[in-house]
Amino acid sequence: MEAKVRALPLFPLNVVLFPGQTLPLHIFEPRYRVMIRRCIENDEPFGVVLARDEEPDEPHDIGTSARVTDAERLSDGRMNIVTLGEERFRLHDFRASEHGYLIGDVTPFPFIEDAAPADPLVHTVSQRLARYLKRLGEASGLHFRFDHFPTQPVDVAVFTAIVLRLPLEQKQFLLSQAHVTDLLAVESEILREELKMLSIIASTIRPPEDRHIFSRN
Repeated sequence: MEAKVRALPLFPLNVVLFPGQTLPLHIFEPRYRVMIRRCIENDEPFGVVLARDEEPDEPHDIGTSARVTDAERLSDGRMNIVTLGEERFRLHDFRASEHGYLIGDVTPFPFIEDAAPADPLVHTVSQRLARYLKRLGEASGLHFRFDHFPTQPVDVAVFTAIVLRLPLEQKQFLLSQAHVTDLLAVESEILREELKMLSIIASTIRPPEDRHIFSRN
């Protein structure tokens, strides 16, 4: 059955949002004040799409719907909101509304789970992600703690995409993967490269064991 096209207000941003990800936003442009106010009043989502560098109002064609979960209205009309990513969508066309914000014609774009088991990939990505977070924490002086690490293929793939520190275009590439196994495979290779890089950084900045500051030469 062909997915039904629906109209969705769009918010092009320098952000790639994934399902289940929290995104705080400060709303100050008049057109987006109107859009967000309508979404809140009607309890409706809007679409977060990555804006193209060359054309900020021309978004990428894969985005994620977001719903406002908390809002603080300021006296001058601005708003501080917290949103939660819900589901991916494919953008087919868009147009400007009477208030200036974009409205897109979208269809759902859920992750495809292949018949072949993804367990080996899930295991590899989970193990590499745990090492990545540990080494990232050591390099930055931070400690990452997750009480409930995901185990299902889609959850592992999305969680990994959220926490990886990558350029926006690379994040968008992850968001655009149709198959869960493809996303996991890409993430596995990215993590392998990131771990290699973090190891090089760690070995470069690690002080000598005898703590001598100056060269022994």
